[in-house]
Amino acid sequence: MHHRGCRHERWHMKMHRMGGHRRGPGGRRGGRALGHGDLRLLILSLIAETPRHGYDLIQEIETRTGGTYKPSPGVMYPALEIIQDLGWAEVRTEEGKKTFHITDAGQAELEREAEVVDAIHARLADLLEADEAADPADVRSAMHRLRHAVISAVREREADEARKRRIAEILTAARDEIAKLG
Repeated sequence: MHHRGCRHERWHMKMHRMGGHRRGPGGRRGGRALGHGDLRLLILSLIAETPRHGYDLIQEIETRTGGTYKPSPGVMYPALEIIQDLGWAEVRTEEGKKTFHITDAGQAELEREAEVVDAIHARLADLLEADEAADPADVRSAMHRLRHAVISAVREREADEARKRRIAEILTAARDEIAKLG
């Protein structure tokens, strides 16, 4: 336990020295959705809401940013490993998948960093809002907004087969209409 505490303190000292996840208002630099260390706190806050597996975390972050940021597995899984090493999360195997659950130490970390976590969620909400207000001539942005709308429509309610079929019909009609432009 002592070793884990030392590692935890070293991590926080490094974060402060490097500017870490406490950049103050705005917090973004270089257009990145999340600063160094922010992903760990975001993951922690998401598994505090409900236990999740890695892929679900990736999808949830993408959804909460309107598709403007999607962490790769090469970023997500090492972050999850560090969170486990710090004792902030534990893994349980459920239905053949590793599900991450917050620990008491992780909950304490969230409470310690509540202001930073709130700022991270505010930045994600800003990304989502900015994405909705984007220039309608920006095709890439429009594709992200469409993807977010589809993901939200399927997740918001129990997506029955009729709802999924209707979504597929709308997407097919849009594809056909775009193909006619070519």
